[in-house]
Amino acid sequence: MRRAVLLCMLLSALAWGERREAPPATPAVASSAAIELALVPSPADAAAVPGQTSSIAALDVIGADRWRAAGFTGQGVRVAIVDTGFAGYTARLGVSLPERVVARSFRADGRIDGGSEHGTFAARIVSAVAPRAELHLLSFGTVAELAQVVEYLVTQRIDVVSFSLGFVHNGPGNGTGPLNAVVSRSLEGGALWAVAAGNWAQQHWVGPYRDRDGDGVHEFANGLEENGRLYRAGDLITVSLRWDEPFGAACTDFDIELFGAAGELVRASRLTQACQDDPVESLQVLATRDGRYSVRIIEATAMPGPSGPPARRLELLMLGSPDRGEGLEVAVPAGSLAEPADHPRVLSVGAISAAGAGGGAPTVARFSSRGPSADGRVKPDLVAPTGRFLPGGEVTFSGTSAAAPHVAGMLALMREAWPAAPGAELLRELRARALDLGPAGLDADSGAGLAQLGSLEGLGPLLPAGAATAALAGPLPQGEGLTAMRYRGPSGYPLRFVHLLPLERRVIAVYRLELLTARFDQYIVGAPTFVQTFDTLRDGDLLFMVVAAP
Repeated sequence: MRRAVLLCMLLSALAWGERREAPPATPAVASSAAIELALVPSPADAAAVPGQTSSIAALDVIGADRWRAAGFTGQGVRVAIVDTGFAGYTARLGVSLPERVVARSFRADGRIDGGSEHGTFAARIVSAVAPRAELHLLSFGTVAELAQVVEYLVTQRIDVVSFSLGFVHNGPGNGTGPLNAVVSRSLEGGALWAVAAGNWAQQHWVGPYRDRDGDGVHEFANGLEENGRLYRAGDLITVSLRWDEPFGAACTDFDIELFGAAGELVRASRLTQACQDDPVESLQVLATRDGRYSVRIIEATAMPGPSGPPARRLELLMLGSPDRGEGLEVAVPAGSLAEPADHPRVLSVGAISAAGAGGGAPTVARFSSRGPSADGRVKPDLVAPTGRFLPGGEVTFSGTSAAAPHVAGMLALMREAWPAAPGAELLRELRARALDLGPAGLDADSGAGLAQLGSLEGLGPLLPAGAATAALAGPLPQGEGLTAMRYRGPSGYPLRFVHLLPLERRVIAVYRLELLTARFDQYIVGAPTFVQTFDTLRDGDLLFMVVAAP
């Protein structure tokens, strides 16, 4: 009997050793690569919602339509869309993007397009919500290049950042790590970040390491030693495993193996964790054929058997690019956040379903990544429309990649409305205005709920009825200078919205002679409120205006 047991152990050890022979180890790559958080809509998605259920229609869902009608457009607010690529943006200038944008590449190859339209679509959503915001299109490819982007954000005093990318296991998931340290630099500079939560709820598994049969292979469920999902030929497969040990000090050694559609071993990651390494194993490979690919987790610290090291909490992501929304056979949505959506000071944004964006009851999209963070904080902070359909009927952009720029545009409108408010106050205000979904209060599926701008009360003078007919009449100087103009339109027109009047020059200052008091009242564009001595126009007012050069 003893010989039989020893023989079984020997055969198990030999088989386990054979699995560890080939193919050779591959370096961990997932933690340093930014992944676009857009979904490829299926034909069923296209049929489910009319083509005009677009980012424009989503303005109604988030309440931006009323803010826009009241005069808020994001004027004077600087918004950076930080992404991997902005292909085709020049063709959109003056159409679905402002006529002028600032575009700059921080990539090693110097390309602003980056081989992707992802950032262009995100910028178009920001512009749909806040059409007069000053847009900065900034492309990057690595964490080191993102650090250069952040220095630009600080020096240019960017107000709002839209970030529709996710990193895989770049840190422990508690808001720390190399990527989050870079983001913190921008937050300290005053920028507000709207960050996509991720589309990985169904591509994520988390749970304790289990090996009931003692063969050194983890079991996702009783007797189930593999977890898989479907891919198409040409898809980029990203698999990453993280476990609960300190970064830089992992002593437990796990490996991962990827098997192809025919059951063959395609790739393995066999880094050695020796108490001075990160608790991460990851790999990337192109799918060579359509079908199911599966992953296996092996505990490599000791020989297999019941007397192994303490059980660890494992966390697995199995992603695909492009993201077709395929889920794992055994998925656990909780804790599926991308990074830096786990950062405590960014506004992490999940997505509502397409039906919710189209006027139905809002629900959290099945794919939208859930919290909590690894240290137990509620994330995401909010959910927003996916923007699945853009103007022109393009069925090309959805996922939390589209939800985040909606919230970035909302922050631009709020910054315009409250130019002197601290950033933390704006974030609290936006959370407080959210429409609660699901269980009452904060929850790890939708945070505070569906992002909505809410009431316009207390925001000062707003555009009156008939404001679209308001105009200024009078001669314009050849360059910058003083001119006399007559205002015609509804009384009560706010000077804060003087830029909306059909004038071909930027207004710098407005003065009005008050005959009863024999004094000039003044309004300086962009000055603090205590500088201004009047704030609205009356029909027939004679104004003296300083206008900028053409």
